[in-house]
Formats: sequence, structure tokens, C-alpha cells
Amino acid sequence: MISEIVRSKANIDNGARTRFANFWHGVLLLAFVALLPGLIHRVPLAALAAMLVYTGFRLASPLEFINVYKTGREQLIIFVATMVGVLATDLLVGIAIGIAVKLSIHMYNGLPLSSIFLPYLEIEELGENTVLITARGSAVFSNFIPFRRQIEQLGLVGRNNVIVDLSASKLVDHSVMEKLHELQMDFEQNQLTLEVRGLDAHRPMSSHPMASRKQGLTALRRITIVTEPKLEAAIVERVIELGASGYTVMPCRGLGRSGLNQAERKPVDQIRLEVITKSTVAEQVLKFISDEIAANNHVSVCIETVEVNFHSKY
Repeated sequence: MISEIVRSKANIDNGARTRFANFWHGVLLLAFVALLPGLIHRVPLAALAAMLVYTGFRLASPLEFINVYKTGREQLIIFVATMVGVLATDLLVGIAIGIAVKLSIHMYNGLPLSSIFLPYLEIEELGENTVLITARGSAVFSNFIPFRRQIEQLGLVGRNNVIVDLSASKLVDHSVMEKLHELQMDFEQNQLTLEVRGLDAHRPMSSHPMASRKQGLTALRRITIVTEPKLEAAIVERVIELGASGYTVMPCRGLGRSGLNQAERKPVDQIRLEVITKSTVAEQVLKFISDEIAANNHVSVCIETVEVNFHSKY
């Protein structure tokens, strides 16, 4: 027996929650084949065919095409190629066609040849019960088995909290995103944490939270704040609390509109603080400046959309 998707779908529809469902499914099949072969032959083939057609339609219904498209256009191409391959040939050949299409798309999106089947992982102990795993090259379906084994061995077996840093990976595919999410739930059930970092440096291929991601130009928001030097510490502290991963502060001199109306027009000392971050964080920073800073202080804020390319020394 193989663990194919129709059988797994039937298990899930009937309340399965762990992989033991597939194990007991196999045990029952073995028992029926060994002990009750005559009873199996009495099952009408038309009834079996109807069950397979029904389950297959649920797996490839029009709604499923829409859901796959939302995950990413490349996922729809892989889905359709696999389905057509299975119908035109057989199950194993169709799956091979789907795998070949997926690898081709990954290579087009910058998958390094050296990391197709083997992930390059660096392990670092950050302190008591915390381990950092840095993945370089890529994190894709074809190299995730040894990647997952390392996470489970260091985390679930070694009873450590694990941080997975993907900032040095050129490509992180949809399969890895889903599997890491599943692992996070496994860690939570064992009173441990699995944190995924470094995805800010990647551009998602769709708006889906589990979409494939690749390094490249990423659309972010740049916030420029010009205000008095005495406000620097308070603004920086709050910006970091809201989720910004970094900032730049530069001293400067200048005048606002009110200063230009004065006779002397003497420039005053100011600071220029820049933050490049996500849209959600940028909106929170703007609200903070508006509610808590601008009411009693002179401050100018500019927000613009920029495309950022994150560079790694590796």
C-alpha cells in the first residue's frame, strides 16, 4: 500500500487527525486481503468506481482550482500538469511529470543547482534550549526531508526551541512554507517554539500566507521623520516595539514653514529618521506619530513605497 492522496483524503473526511490513521488503514487492508478475499470480490466494481470518481472530483473540483490559483499561479500550472499527466498516462508517471514541472519552475525562479536535493544548513546554539538553523541556497520540496529531520532532531527530540533563518535562501517554496507551519503546531503541542525568520527579504509570488517566496526586489514602505533631536530616543524605541527591523538616524539642519517667515531664517538642529518596513508597521508608526508626537512637537513625516533588494554576503 502507498500513502496516496485519495486514501489520505478519505481518512481525513472520516475524522483522522494523526498519521496512525494511515497505518491502521493499511492494517485493515492487509487483514481483509489475507483473511477475507472472497468478501472483497463481492464488492461491485461499479460502486468502487463511483467512490473513486466522487473523491477524485472533490480533489479537483472547480473550487479547488480557484484555491490553488490563490496560492500562486505557478501552483496552478503544477496542479494542472500533474492532473493531465495522471489522466493521460498513469499515477506514477503523472506525479513524475508534476515533479518535473515544479523543478523547472523553481529553476526559472533562481533555484541553485547545488541545493536541489541537499540543503545547506548551519547550526548555532544561541543559549540554553535554543538553536538557530540557517538555511542557505534554497528551501524547497526536494531537499526538505533532511531539513525537516534536522529540525525535529534538534527540537522535538533534543527538547530545544528552534529558530529557522531563511534570509540566505534564494527560494522558499509553497511546500516548505506549509510544512514549517505544520511543524510549528507540532512544537506547540510539545511546549516548544519554532520561529521562522528572514522572509522579509523575499518577495511572495501571491498574497497567500503560504505562497512561494524568492529573493529579489520587495515592495516595502519607507517612513522619513524629521523632528527635534530630543525626540529621537522615544521615537526609535516605539518604532522598534511596533515591529521595525532597523532604522537610520542622521543629524541635519533646516527650517520649516514657520521658520521661513522669520526675519533671521536661522536653521535649527534636527534629526532625519528613516525606517523601511512592511505596510502594516508603517501605518502603526504613522498613527503613533500623529497621536503622541505631532500634537505637542514640530514633526514632518513622509511615507512612500519603495522596492528593496536585500543583499547577503553569501
